[in-house]
Amino acid sequence: MSPCEYRDHRLMRSGFTLLEMIVAIVILTIAMSIAFNAFTGTIHGWKRGTEVLDAIEHGDFAMGQLASALNSTIYFTNPRKVYAFRFEKSNAGGLPTDMISFVTASGAFMPDGSPYVSGPHRIRLFIDDDEYGDPALFALPMPAIADEEEFEDAFEAEPILVSRAIRGLEILFWDKETEDWSEEWTPENSIPERIHLSLFYVADEASGDDPVVFSRVIEPPVYESLAARLSGPTLGASAAGKASDGGQAPTPAPQKAAP
Repeated sequence: MSPCEYRDHRLMRSGFTLLEMIVAIVILTIAMSIAFNAFTGTIHGWKRGTEVLDAIEHGDFAMGQLASALNSTIYFTNPRKVYAFRFEKSNAGGLPTDMISFVTASGAFMPDGSPYVSGPHRIRLFIDDDEYGDPALFALPMPAIADEEEFEDAFEAEPILVSRAIRGLEILFWDKETEDWSEEWTPENSIPERIHLSLFYVADEASGDDPVVFSRVIEPPVYESLAARLSGPTLGASAAGKASDGGQAPTPAPQKAAP
């Protein structure tokens, strides 16, 4: 073999064949795909973790406000049912969208400068569509003894947007007979002894992730006043007894005259 032929032969052997190039490209593609999937999964996990942390902070604040309002519930026996606890069951988009309404002395959910911050008022909490058509948590305050429907019609009251991320509200009541939580509560002029509240937090509906649920059991302290049959400021004790019992009010025991 001449020197020229030997040199040409070495050059041909030092290159890559087409098959080797194809195999190398396939291996590189697989490695890049694995790396990309790992990177995407890491980013998704980091994003989800951030959303959960935001949800915890956001949900805890909203639940704290709701608990504060319920723990400050005001109730007096009144035949007009102006202090009655009210609720409605509902469902939309696969989430519970209940409504709750009660009289409270707490300024929870009230913006700065609101006349209801430092005085008793009725507050209605509910899920409704915002200006973008997405469900959100709203609060509607009104005077404590106002009729809800008449107040809305007369003043065209605008509800307060509490949170766009809270898209579900569920209310359950403790049933002493079954010793379990129930969706039903029949009294029309009273307040429940124990309430199970759940808020459903959805940070990004497009992600398809399950909502983060915040739950808490509330026992309104004012429930104890039912046993004492406290009457409202505009209602005498005798009338309160008739309204609550449907009969004659109990006659107080005679007191001995001082000697």
